[in-house]
Amino acid sequence: MIELQKDWSEIVIGMQRQVKWLMDDVVSRKPPMVRFSPRTWEPAIDVYETDKDVVVLVELAGIKEDEVEVIVHNNILIIRGERKDIKQGIKRTYSQMEILWGPFERDITLPASVNVERIKAFYQHGFLEVILPKLNEEKTHHVDIKVE
Repeated sequence: MIELQKDWSEIVIGMQRQVKWLMDDVVSRKPPMVRFSPRTWEPAIDVYETDKDVVVLVELAGIKEDEVEVIVHNNILIIRGERKDIKQGIKRTYSQMEILWGPFERDITLPASVNVERIKAFYQHGFLEVILPKLNEEKTHHVDIKVE
């Protein structure tokens, strides 16, 4: 009976060693370099203000300007389109994959009210710059009090 307990404890200790070795092996491995892109992705943006404008700069490398849609609705700027895979149909095996392909959309809440009639957009070297003139609203409004 004592020999059975000794054998059982050796089995448990051996299993513990194997589990430790397995966990050490898993933890020491590098994360996978291939990530699958979501159905839609969001391009990187910068949003800043000047005295007169709200400016949004959008990184859109590999996308033609006529494939980008710019919409302003309820103080939200919407940028959408699609980056098409330039090497479609070619069999390939990736060792690293970071460029996202497919449809994209980015909704940006604007930090100030803008004049939608005067918005301008420029596209150069894969960057879309949207200049949204601020509305000239007075920040302070004095109310006259009438005495009755």
